[in-house]
Order: sequence, then structure tokens, then C-alpha cells
Amino acid sequence: MTPTTTLAARVAAWQPVSMLDWPGRVAATAFISGCPFRCAYCHNPDLIAARPHGEEADALIEHLVSRRGWIDGVVITGGEPTSDPELVPLLETLNDIGIPVKLDTNGSRPETLARVLENGLVQMVALDVKTVPERYDALTGWPGSARAVDESIQVVLDSGVDHEFRTTAWPGALTVDDFPRIARRLERGRRYVIQQFRPEQTLRPEAADVLPFSPDTLRSIAALCNEHIPTVVRGAA
Repeated sequence: MTPTTTLAARVAAWQPVSMLDWPGRVAATAFISGCPFRCAYCHNPDLIAARPHGEEADALIEHLVSRRGWIDGVVITGGEPTSDPELVPLLETLNDIGIPVKLDTNGSRPETLARVLENGLVQMVALDVKTVPERYDALTGWPGSARAVDESIQVVLDSGVDHEFRTTAWPGALTVDDFPRIARRLERGRRYVIQQFRPEQTLRPEAADVLPFSPDTLRSIAALCNEHIPTVVRGAA
């Protein structure tokens, strides 16, 4: 595959540069449409429905080629990238042009995640762990999601690829005691990120009415989780 190949990946939009999406790198960010989960607090609800592919994937590749040597990574996020059957050709093209890839995933497709990691198509993974297993299916609206995410956790832990696990701290799906439980499942992991819930945009309006955990509470939670895995808080003042 060459950079001139027309790609069919469902890239709904992309940002030419970001200093935040892959800490330590100057990266572009591509948003893949389509997601099997229906989390009430989803902050990208416009990307849940899969859209027919257009020319955005090709435009992204052209941008990366033209900025080669300045941009040193691309973040593939969503939506849920692994739900796109054309994800692998996109990653292969990025590999061909020598651009490192960070993949953001909800863990719903462990077989796809395993494939891209085994083939060396991704250099960094950020895997969402949304809640404790017994609440997963109700939160996501997707039967079997807890099992799929558990498989994805093991895929990442066994891969040797740089990674972080992330939990958005939405009190509608989590109690304070749940975070250390999650952290114990991730003990072999490199980093656990607890992200503050942002109520500005949600899939379900009532999700925005849930009062977020206070920054002090999140820091206290992180201290407990640090007993199992290095833990940081993002997005809390």
C-alpha cells in the first residue's frame, strides 16, 4: 500500500496538530465514526453513528506526508476506531509513511486490537476502562461489553506496547470504592489515568446533571489506586 492509495476508513474529521492528545509528541488527531457503545456521558455523541467514508482519510495522509519531520505522531480516536473494518488499511498506510500511531479504544473489539498490536501497527494504546464489570453492560448498552474489555485489557498487558488505561470519573457509573477495584485489575499496567467528567456535552442530557467528583476526591482516589498502578488525574483543577 502506498500513500496515494484511496482509503475507505471512516475518518469523520481530523485536527492538523495537537500537543495534548499524545503527551510528549506533536500529533495530528483523526476521528473515526461509529461506536457500539451508548454511554450516557459520551462527550463525542456526533461520532456514535457510522458515516460513509469521504475524502478525509486521504486528506489526512497528504497532510502527514507534507509535514513529515515536524509532526511525529497521529492519534486515531473516535467514536471507536476498531469498529471500522477499514482501520487496518489506514494503519498500514501510516506505517508505510513512517508515522507513529496512538490508538484510543474502548476495548470492544479485542480481536482487532490484538491484530494491530501483533502486526506492529500501533506504538501506543489508550484503553478506556469505564466501570466495574457488573455495571458495564448497563452503562454501554452492549451485552458482552465487560467480557470484551477484559480480553482487551489482557491483550494490552501482554503486548509490550506502551499504553495507558483511562477511566472517566462519571459518578453515574462509579463510586469512590470502584476505582481501586479497577486499578487492581490493571496491576501489570504502566499507567492509569482518571479523567474528570465534563458535563458540557453528553449523549443523554440527564447525564450532564450528575455532579462531578471534586478535584480533591479524585486526587484521593488516585492515591489509593497508586498502590496498584502508577495513577494520575487529568482535567481536574
